[in-house]
Amino acid sequence: MFIEELNRHLAVSSIPELPRLLDFDKNFWNVVSIREPRVPKPDGLRNAKRYLEVFFEDREDSPDFPSRPPRSEDVAVMFEFVDAHPGEPVLVHCLAGQSRSPAFALGVIVRGLIQSGWNPDNTQSLVGHASDLLLQIRRQSRPNGLLLALCFEQFMPEQVAKQLAAAFVNHPPLLENRTRLSQEATQARQAYRLGD
Repeated sequence: MFIEELNRHLAVSSIPELPRLLDFDKNFWNVVSIREPRVPKPDGLRNAKRYLEVFFEDREDSPDFPSRPPRSEDVAVMFEFVDAHPGEPVLVHCLAGQSRSPAFALGVIVRGLIQSGWNPDNTQSLVGHASDLLLQIRRQSRPNGLLLALCFEQFMPEQVAKQLAAAFVNHPPLLENRTRLSQEATQARQAYRLGD
């Protein structure tokens, strides 16, 4: 989908959808490939214009067991990749295309809206418009709250970023998706999890 305020195409997908999308538009998309460390590289990436691989789990907390949640360094690298190719199409994927990739896509959308003149202090308007754009791109979006806050921290103060991320996570259409789709995402993750 072309987003006027960003002056670029932006898309979100899952790993299973990725080969079809990249085969259809060979050498069109700059792909941000978000995967858990043990998930293999998708075959379809060979048809991307260029791609960036980042590895972290779909975590929104700090578990007691060893884990690889998203970090601010990951987000900085993803934004650097997007910014290195201004106006070019960006496709973000993760395993199910529901949590991590929509969170980063929403970070790109919100940053672009603010850069194009949207007032970040008008939270309700910003959340409503940005959520509508995200849901047009990926109707089953339920953005990862931790990753979303880390995205916003790239261009606004930490406390404001956390409050804005919470507003998005609790925005009714996104909250409904979070509840409804959590079981589906768990099943997708189990299908791709490698043996211990």
